[in-house]
Amino acid sequence: MIYYKELKKELERLHGKRAGLALLAAALTLLLCTACAVKGNPLPKGMEEDAVLSAGLGVMDQLIRGEYDEVYEELRSDVRDATTASALEDVMDTATDGLGEPKEVTDTMVTGVTDTDEPHAIAVIRRKYEKKSVYFRIAFDPDMQLIGMEIKKK
Repeated sequence: MIYYKELKKELERLHGKRAGLALLAAALTLLLCTACAVKGNPLPKGMEEDAVLSAGLGVMDQLIRGEYDEVYEELRSDVRDATTASALEDVMDTATDGLGEPKEVTDTMVTGVTDTDEPHAIAVIRRKYEKKSVYFRIAFDPDMQLIGMEIKKK
């Protein structure tokens, strides 16, 4: 019986260490993710972070309200030629299916892509829903024309 108590005590001690290490690992991961999210890449020349974020939030709100035709019309003409309003609706439905009602925006950032033939900025928005979060990545060219989006649940 004494052996059982000592074994149980040792197991509890080891379990506590593992739980502590797991908590520490989770905290470090969160810290690293937060540090990454806070600082995006530089924006293309002439683009402003506030304008990109504001435009991205506006597009996200339109998508949530089901204004797919309006978002479709906002797309730059060459991008508009490659998709449809119903395709935008399908993307949104796939990303939000079964998540319940949208709640608050929990995180945002703006990042730039300058090392391609087409420099652009991306508003990255994390929106909480009842069951999970959804990430909206909404891209604009240097003239602030909507050129693309990615919507995924996390």
